[in-house]
Order: sequence, then structure tokens, then C-alpha cells
Amino acid sequence: MMPRALRRRRRRTTRDFRVAVTVVVAGAAMTLAPTPAPLSAQEPDGGPEPAAPRLHHVLLNSTDPEAAIEAYLRIWPEGRRGVVAGYPAFIAEMSLLFNRVDAPPEGAWDPTLQRSEPQSALWHIGGFVDTTDRFEALEAAGFDVLRLETGPDQGPGVVRSGLTPYSGIRTAAQLSDAEPATARAGGFGYLVGPDGALVELTGSPRTNPAFSHVHLFHEQPRCAANWYVDVLGFSHSPGRDPETGNPVARERWEPCEGERGPRGWPSLEGVGTVRSPSARVVYENGSISSYPRQCRIDECAEMPALAPSRGQVLDRVAFTVDDLAPFEARIAEHGVVVLDRYAFGSGRAVLIEGPDRLSIALIELGPEER
Repeated sequence: MMPRALRRRRRRTTRDFRVAVTVVVAGAAMTLAPTPAPLSAQEPDGGPEPAAPRLHHVLLNSTDPEAAIEAYLRIWPEGRRGVVAGYPAFIAEMSLLFNRVDAPPEGAWDPTLQRSEPQSALWHIGGFVDTTDRFEALEAAGFDVLRLETGPDQGPGVVRSGLTPYSGIRTAAQLSDAEPATARAGGFGYLVGPDGALVELTGSPRTNPAFSHVHLFHEQPRCAANWYVDVLGFSHSPGRDPETGNPVARERWEPCEGERGPRGWPSLEGVGTVRSPSARVVYENGSISSYPRQCRIDECAEMPALAPSRGQVLDRVAFTVDDLAPFEARIAEHGVVVLDRYAFGSGRAVLIEGPDRLSIALIELGPEER
């Protein structure tokens, strides 16, 4: 049973870092309520527009938070152990807060399905770092480092994308013509963390280390991007002028629905990863990129809707805001489902249901957490 103090979620702030979050989606259409103008575009009283939210933490459910924190300290030695608003915590650029549960939470990595089960919109967490020797060291330390398939029926795979026999991402049609490549430094790869949470590490020798990485799934990533802009005050990343290649401002995705693109490798899934359609939105200290959620070819048409993230090992993603009031007004205006309101240390928080039942916490930090 969660202590009463933890039921009313609380937590401390972290430093303000650039952070990347990625949203991943599937082929089924996502129904989003019509939304008015973005938060940043409507200030009827003429006052200053509120700052965009800042990524703050991810909440995880764990049967043994202390052991989980110890494992994350081995994965990311730059972090530290602490307590954030009553939660046992792994503290880094993006902190991990742990809620103790009696039984193993759902959403753990399933090696047979080659994905978390059941799938929710909160895909994985991780960090940016030079991975050149990282996965080999983690595997030697006893972690379950996953293999990336390099193509259909290509054997056991590699621990990071820099070890594929070609460079970049390749579709099945492109693999036969791909120029051979020797091993490169860095790249992305995955391991299974405590309680079955999927962890990605990605980067090169030039990467500034930061544990600040989240990827998400959505049924329609560009529709989800519009929702984040309209409801949470994020902004769309610039597009590209097709003639000049120069960046151009993007108002929104219209239409936002899109067909699933071809599968590509390297991939956690033997059948390849679908990486389009995609979208990216920007918040104050980072960005969210979105791609389709994954399925095996024989099950895509019958995949159930993404499960609620609340209650899974990766429970919610949390952002801080300077003032909750304008965001609460926006949430009400859009008819967004409010899952909970709770104290967060000396501050307060609201938990809402985002696209595809992703749990999102918005937190107004109190004086003790600032």
C-alpha cells in the first residue's frame, strides 16, 4: 500500500537541462477532441504568456525501490540516491521517482514479444552518453543488454547501432544496396532495467552525458503533437522548405493522420521498426519526437489500443510549470480527463490523461522544492 504522503505525489526540482523525449505510435487513428488556439497564443487579459512546461521526472512502480535505485546508479554512476517529495529517488538531470508496489507491475519488457506488455504510450527512459564501450561493460556487470537486429533473418544482432554492417537506418529494399561499413563509435542500444523497464542509451564521443531521455508511443504521432501544442503549450519544431531546405515555422499538422511507413533496421524487433510518420514538439528544456508504436506483422491489424500508463512500471511523465492556474483552465477548456489532484511536497500537482491514455503530471513546485 502506498503511504498517504506518497499518494499525494510530491517531489523536488532538478536543474534545468535540455531533454529529449520521443513519442511512438501505431497505425490506428487516434481520436482527439477539437482544440482551440494554443496556450501561448491566447492571453485575453493581455498578461505575459506562461512559460512552457519543463520535464522534471518519470514515476516508476517497483517492488523494491531501493534495489531499483542501486541498479540505476550502476547504469548511470553520475546520478545519486535521494528522496524527492517523499519518494525514494534516483536523482539526475531527469529524476526517477519510485512508488513501492506489492506485485510486479505490468508493462515489463517481454523478450518473446520483443516489446513491453501491455504496451502503453510511455515506451522507455534513458540517457545520452558515449555508448562505445558502455553496453559491453553493462553486460559484463550482469545487465540484460538487448540485441538490435540488423535486418530480416540476419542472426543474433548487435548491442548498439554503431556496430551494424551498414550506416544509418535501412529499409528492407535498401539493405541489399547499402555500402558496407566498419564499426563506428557510439550509437543507440537498449537494456532491461529493474522491474522490466526498458532503458535506452544513445550518443557518440561528442555527446554531453545527461540522463534525460524518454520515448513515447502514440497511435497517430502528428495528432499527438498537435495535442501537446494546443493543451500544454509546447511548440512544433520547424519544418523544412522543400525548395531551399531552410527551416520554416510550423503552425500545426493538417491533416495529422498518416499511414505507417516502411520498417527499417537496426531494430529491437526482428521484423523491423516503423519510424514514420513522425513529429517533434519542443518544451522549455527539451523536445519530444514521435514515431509509430510497434507490432509484429501478423498482429498489427488486431492490436488492442494502447493501455493506460498509470499503474505500469513506467507510470507517468511529469513536468513543472510556474503557475498551474492557466494550465488548469486550458485543461478544462479542452475537456481533458483529470485523473488526480495532489500535494507535491509544499507544492501541488494535477495528473491528466494525455493522448492514448498517457498519464502526464503538471506540477507547481512549492518553496521547499524550488
